[in-house]
Amino acid sequence: MSELNFCVTLFIAVLGPVLAIGYLQPILLVVLDSLCVEPLPGKVGAHFWVRSAYVLAIAGTLVLALTFGAVHGSLLDAVHRALWLAAAGSFVSIAFITQRVWAPVRARLSATSATRAAPAASAPPRAPVATVAAADRWV
Repeated sequence: MSELNFCVTLFIAVLGPVLAIGYLQPILLVVLDSLCVEPLPGKVGAHFWVRSAYVLAIAGTLVLALTFGAVHGSLLDAVHRALWLAAAGSFVSIAFITQRVWAPVRARLSATSATRAAPAASAPPRAPVATVAAADRWV
């Protein structure tokens, strides 16, 4: 039974991050494409970073599953532990990716709002929170 538990654990450890990154891929491509305009034109840079996100998420979850997976218990224990580890690994990987992607977006948004507010000295100041809140709809 431990061979079946091992295979189920590996399957869940790969499937979880693939589904999570696949869900985020359409919006992630848009955001990354806007950040990768100068160094790599087109969608080359965005696709590279999305594929890197896949590798990072799958590798992180596999390391957790291989280290802490319940291979020698019952099948239900193995599935339970594999689902928990896949969720934890995906969460940590996606949180890391999101943090690294959002930092340049935030800097660009604040720079854009600063340049818009500078020429209009007579206009009331704009709140950067509204700009960030509007950007959160798309991110």
